[in-house]
Amino acid sequence: MQEGNKIKIICTAVLCIAMNLLTIGFVEALIRWDAEHEERLLRDTLLNTGSIIGQEIQRKISDGRVLTESLHALLKATDYNTADFQEWAELLVQEKNGSSVVQLAKKGIVSNIYPLSGHEKALGHNLLADAQRSAGAVRALRSGKVTFVGPLKLIQNGAYAVIARKPVFRVANGIKEFWGFTIAILSVDQILPERIRRLEEQGLYIALEGDNPDSKNRPVLFASKGHKSATAVDMDIQVPNGVWKLQLGYDPIENKYYGLARIFTILFSFIISAFIFIQQCMVSVKQEQITFLNERLTKLSLKDDLTDIGNRRAGMQALEEHIQHAKMHNEKLSVLMFDLDLFKQVNDQYGHPAGDSILKHSAFCLNAAVRQTDLVFRIGGDEFLMLFPGTDVAGAISGARKVQAFLDKMPVTYDGEELSVSSSIGIAEYREGETMESLLNRVDMKLYEAKESGRNTICF
Repeated sequence: MQEGNKIKIICTAVLCIAMNLLTIGFVEALIRWDAEHEERLLRDTLLNTGSIIGQEIQRKISDGRVLTESLHALLKATDYNTADFQEWAELLVQEKNGSSVVQLAKKGIVSNIYPLSGHEKALGHNLLADAQRSAGAVRALRSGKVTFVGPLKLIQNGAYAVIARKPVFRVANGIKEFWGFTIAILSVDQILPERIRRLEEQGLYIALEGDNPDSKNRPVLFASKGHKSATAVDMDIQVPNGVWKLQLGYDPIENKYYGLARIFTILFSFIISAFIFIQQCMVSVKQEQITFLNERLTKLSLKDDLTDIGNRRAGMQALEEHIQHAKMHNEKLSVLMFDLDLFKQVNDQYGHPAGDSILKHSAFCLNAAVRQTDLVFRIGGDEFLMLFPGTDVAGAISGARKVQAFLDKMPVTYDGEELSVSSSIGIAEYREGETMESLLNRVDMKLYEAKESGRNTICF
């Protein structure tokens, strides 16, 4: 394979590889863009959903304020008689189903609970004396307003809850005195919207952390199994007693069609590249074959079929090139025209096969007698053209005599008979500024003189 075609095929292979990489890279960029677009949409949706969840949590926590205020109003209306507490509490809890428990704490000690079942341990609990619970109670007492604490673990069952406390003051005989607390205990399980469960069922990861002013550690109110925070949306939920943290996580987006798109792209780009590469290789092979045939035809068109030396066309091309070289470099150039003596008689007496043998033998002898730089051409019939580059007429005469001497020593044997060969030779040296036609005309005239002068003659 020619060097040019090898380079072309290598360039084609590199181009095909580059095309594959560009195509795969482009499709991968589209997939990434689509995934990022889907992720942005999902994050926006989660932000909106988180905002709704926060509003629902805030609304349910605000029910604690309503419950404590309602209990206070009922106490005041009954002159702080708690005999009907169970009836009030039942109605209030049914109306505000976000609440799990309501309590009264006369003088800071829990005295009434609804519902009582499961909360018996809280009865008699002194909120102002408990080191772990007193801070929130004292804060409520000092502010005189509803105060929220938690989420914290209840002493009666260990569940997380938010506790709303309202300090109650009673005026008797013009003296304002502390009566106790109205309390609403809001279970975290009931505060959490049902929407959170539905999101979890859809494959999202949810985590909710509370904010307990009485503790350095943030309590985990809810966390999905296998929660991943690397790809998540975080937001704050403002509650009366602080800031809760909501986190909505999701798995990295991987559309099921992305894999198919990648496989299709790789196969498609490979097939197209292979097709282009094979086609280019075939074209290169065809071009090489055509070049080889053209070179072969060119050689054949410049070669004499009988003697296997250059023909007239090749001789004229070589002469033109050497004339140009002689002009450019101011060098000598001599031209010799060689013609076999009595060649027609040989053909007539022995036949054309004998003549062909003499011609082939003469071509061999001419090439053997001259230098490697000298050129020999058969320009027609029994006529040969010889070029002597860098040689003046004296050097050409010496070469011509060598040719004649070689022919004398090397007779032709045909059909068991030796046939002697002699020649007439005309010589001309190139003159500066002379054309090829002029030079050929002069050497042809010298050949004619040699033939007119007799056999085995050289004229110059």
